Formats: sequence, C-alpha cells, structure tokens
Amino acid sequence: MRPVRSSLLLGLGLLLAACGGQAAAGQSAPPSVAASAAPSTASAGSQWDDLVAAAKKEGKITLTVGAGGGPQARTVIPPAFKEDFGIDVEVIVSPSTEMVSRLKLEQSSGLHTVDVAIGGSDTMYSSFYGDKLIAPMRPLLINLDVLNGTNWVSGKPWFMDPDQQYILRLSNGATGQTVVNTTSIKPSDLTSATDLLKPQYKGKLASFDPTINGAGAQHAVFLDVKLGIDFVKKLYVDQQSVRTQDNRQLADWVGRGNYPIAITMPSAYIEQSKHDGLPVTELPPFKDAPGYITAGSGLMAVLKDSPHPNAAQLFANWMAMPHGQTVYNRAQQMVSPLTTVKSDWVPSYVVPKPGVDYLDLYDWNYSVNIYPAALDEVRKALGSAS
Repeated sequence: MRPVRSSLLLGLGLLLAACGGQAAAGQSAPPSVAASAAPSTASAGSQWDDLVAAAKKEGKITLTVGAGGGPQARTVIPPAFKEDFGIDVEVIVSPSTEMVSRLKLEQSSGLHTVDVAIGGSDTMYSSFYGDKLIAPMRPLLINLDVLNGTNWVSGKPWFMDPDQQYILRLSNGATGQTVVNTTSIKPSDLTSATDLLKPQYKGKLASFDPTINGAGAQHAVFLDVKLGIDFVKKLYVDQQSVRTQDNRQLADWVGRGNYPIAITMPSAYIEQSKHDGLPVTELPPFKDAPGYITAGSGLMAVLKDSPHPNAAQLFANWMAMPHGQTVYNRAQQMVSPLTTVKSDWVPSYVVPKPGVDYLDLYDWNYSVNIYPAALDEVRKALGSAS
C-alpha cells in the first residue's frame, strides 16, 4: 500500500501539544484536575439546572462498555457519577458484537434498555453508527465547559463521525513504540524503522501476531501504510520475527532477552516490565514511522430512545467535563483530549508529542476504508487470509 496521504495524519503541532495538558503557543499550562471531586458550575443557566433535576428524578442510567474498557468503567464510573449527582449507573460489560445484536433485537421490538455506549472504533463506526442505533449527541451537549472550543485539543467537541453529531471522542494516546532489552541492544543504534531490517537483528525480533485484528495487526497495517508492503514482508518474514498471541509472553521474551526487540508493545506491559526490574526501554518515535494515536475504549454514543433520556444527557455532558474525563481516562490509562486536564497518570511517551505526524487510527476514513483493505494485504503477504 502506498504511504497514507497527509490528510489522514495528525501533524497538527498545536493540537498535539495541547493533548495531555501541554500548553499550545500563547496559552498557559492548564491545571491538573486529578483532585477535583465536583463537576464544573459552568452551564447553560437554568437549562442545566433543569436537566440535573430531571435526571435525578429518573435516578439511573444504563451504560454498556466493550470488554476493553468495561472492567475499569464498572469500577470507577458509578461511584463518581453517584457522588456528583446522586444518580446510579448500571454498567454492562459485554463484547461489542454481542451488545449490538442485543440492541438491534430490542430496537426492532420497540424495547429500549440501554442509554449510553462506550467502546472502540470498529463496532462504534460500523454497527452503532452504521446500523442507526444511536441518536445525535451534539444537541445534548449544553454545559458551557463542554461547548468551549478552547477546552478541546481539536478546537471543539471531538466528534469522529462524518456528521459531527453522533460519536464523541473521550480519550487519546500515542502508541506503536518499539521496545528493546538494553543489555542486548543499544537503543541509540535504532533510530528508524528501517534499522530493524539490518542483518544483525535477524531472529531477534518478536511481535504480537500481525495477522490477527488487534494491536499486532494495527501495527503491521501502520507500517504498510507508511513504508509499504515490501517492508512489512521483510520485517516479519525475512527477519524471522517470532509471533505470539499473548502480550505477557511478548514482554517476557524481551525482558529476559530471548528476543530482545519487540516491534511494538502496549504501554501497560512496558511499565510492568520496568516495575519488575527488567532491563527494557521504549524507543523514541522513529523518524520514518513515528507511531500512531488511538482512543482505546474511548468513543461514546447515546442510544436511540434511551429509557432515561435526561440522565443519559447529563451523563454525556459529564463524560466530556474534567471530572468525568479524569475518572475514566485515569482508569484506562489514556490521555484526555481536554486542555484543562493534565493527564499526569500516563507515562510521558503515551502523551502525543508536538510536531510528530502520528497516524490517527480512529480517523473515520482510515478506520472504515483504509485499515480493512490494508489488513487484507498484510494477511496475504504474511501467509494468512483469516
């Protein structure tokens, strides 16, 4: 695949500089809200007060979260929202495909049991949006802090759908770091992705399986988009890269030096390896393939005909405000897209760096059109069409 066009790259220095609390030019650094225990009082006057009162009368919302972010959401969101507004949150943790099947059946029969959904791009774009299961959220956002464009790294509430109405981005984070065992590999010897093709690294690389949809495939497709399919074949096949479907095994291989280079590794496993005293470090962004940004389980939508419409509207606003952002993004170790949130709970390499042309894996066109076709190309090149 030819390199991706610049329209799909997040090369916006000011946007990235603001992400994670780094101030853009002419702005002072925003304060941390990690200790905040109450929502902002900024509102649309009596409209906000009326919404809070109506939501309290309903007394509950039902939230569905995909398996990736569900356990964290179930732990932290209900007590925080209850503390702020006295409203209960029931969190249903379910594989997204199962939840979509349930919601389609319910809506076809006129039954509505779920108010809000949080998940990743695949199901949110193709099913929640594609199957028309969700309602426009933009008109529901009334809190003045939420509507203030200067509070967002994107200059406005960060909707991801083509209509700029339905799917709000709650999270952000840089990933795609190559990781090395420092007793076996000198980090300064690897400054570009093409360095990984040097003969001395043959048989020393490991990766999560690049043919299975997930982190491994996302990275392989990123390399295909940036450097071409020939590079991908050389890296994974000619260099005899070893594959695994277990991130713990990948971290163990690198940490113990069995395979001292991980083509990429999730930050949670990098940090755990460091905590365990293993000699590992992440490399700075490569000049030819600097990495990508993602939202993890950080996309939110409001279901059509939600059973608790006022509480659902209040919750949607709260999740886009500093306290909701802090509660959820701290739990899933992601960066808030609000300039008013410092996001100091993540490692520094997860915060997007200003001036770096990251590929946004949650860009609509990339996710819906480019990624599926490129994944097929990668699978064929690497000997798998599954």
